[in-house]
Amino acid sequence: MTDLLTRAVQLIPTPPPEIDPSTGKGPEWGKAAPVGLLVILLLCIATFFLLRSMNRKIKAVPASFDPPVAQAPVALDTKNAELADNPDPAVESADPPTGPTAPGLVDERSN
Repeated sequence: MTDLLTRAVQLIPTPPPEIDPSTGKGPEWGKAAPVGLLVILLLCIATFFLLRSMNRKIKAVPASFDPPVAQAPVALDTKNAELADNPDPAVESADPPTGPTAPGLVDERSN
């Protein structure tokens, strides 16, 4: 029984002798602070430059990716020009109409 008790006492961790019992701090306490501060400062500087670059890129993005509005009236102007050349709407052009046919109708041009 005493053998079991001595083994249990040996398993209890004991602090190294160089630790100050009043503060609980050893000789290595606080040495990582300057390196940690340097790492944090470098990360803050890198974040600053990253955000500045992202803001420049975002400002260069257009407000909308839709095609410019000036292109749509051009097609209407060509249609108006054709109507101006042919003022009589009863006279049709020689070109057959283009576009989808109504459902159920046979398109003669497809044969």
